[in-house]
Amino acid sequence: MIAAMALWVGGIARVRPARLGVPAAGVAIVITLLAVHGWADTSVPPWVPATVLVVLLAAPSERSLRADQDLLRARGATGGQVFGLASAEAVVAGLTGGVAGVVLSLAGGFLTGTGVSLAWEIVLLLLAGPVVAAIAVLPPVLREWYFVSADDGPPWWSPYGLDFILLALAFFWPLLGWAGGTMLLWRLVELGLRKGKRVIGGVLRPLVSGLAGVLALSISWRSALLARSVSLVALAVAFAISSALTKDGCTAATVDKVASLVLAAAAAGPSFGLALNERRRDLLIVSTLGGKRRQVATFIAGDALIVGGGGLIAGHLLGVLFALFTRAEWRSFPHGYFGMLGTVVIVSCVAASAWIARLAARDEVSDLRDY
Repeated sequence: MIAAMALWVGGIARVRPARLGVPAAGVAIVITLLAVHGWADTSVPPWVPATVLVVLLAAPSERSLRADQDLLRARGATGGQVFGLASAEAVVAGLTGGVAGVVLSLAGGFLTGTGVSLAWEIVLLLLAGPVVAAIAVLPPVLREWYFVSADDGPPWWSPYGLDFILLALAFFWPLLGWAGGTMLLWRLVELGLRKGKRVIGGVLRPLVSGLAGVLALSISWRSALLARSVSLVALAVAFAISSALTKDGCTAATVDKVASLVLAAAAAGPSFGLALNERRRDLLIVSTLGGKRRQVATFIAGDALIVGGGGLIAGHLLGVLFALFTRAEWRSFPHGYFGMLGTVVIVSCVAASAWIARLAARDEVSDLRDY
């Protein structure tokens, strides 16, 4: 079994390196923040929302999971074996990211203990790495194996009003406000994209002319996928905004801002790119049926506008809301940092769009065979 796990992880690293690299990089960020702030800091330690964001960003895509699990089913794999293989992925990604985070923390002088205390702190940080990676990797794998995936639609928690409940409880524990605000944003964006075809078409008409209606319909069909991307970008931006508004110029604030920029780039770039890649089949069909490259590029640019623009606007609002929840002392608005943050999000979205546009311009018929 150990040999099978090693072969599986090696194959994943070779065929889909991002599936291990993204959680490993995220774990490195979380471990560094843990080393900077310690295990118990304020009511909302920065490493907690960073962990949530890393978990959301590092979750494997449904399409890659389905392809792998179809292969495993064909080979006669059991649920326990699938869980073991996914656990091996989480351990490798977690330990790799943990080691990188410890090295960064030592190099930055964030681990100030000596002797046994330093060794114990390093051990705890290394153990935290696989835990974070497991939270990101295992639930999607188990859900895909044991449950039939539902059609795209509103989030599972929306009928129960969990977002409103968490917001109401935020006055007792600010961390619940982070969760409730993000979930409420997810609900509103999904509902707006799903029901607002006419409004979206009217906004896009000056930009894309006759394609506005078709593009608005496409956005409506993919409301769940786009809402997830918008929420991820908004959460990353909000983390950056709240960190910049409530921290002074100390070393910890600098680390928070750098980590926020990296997470924002990941949410707007790789995460948005994976979301676009999930709908590559639609773009390939449009190209195969005679759609021009300009039309395909318009579809991609429409998604980028929704995710990048919507994420930045919503993220600023959420960031101010999160800062209010934490009841921390406010600092002057760092306009230069906010401008850098907006630039990172826009550039990442443009880069992801260009990558998908290049893939869509390839031989459409041969690419459709992958689906």
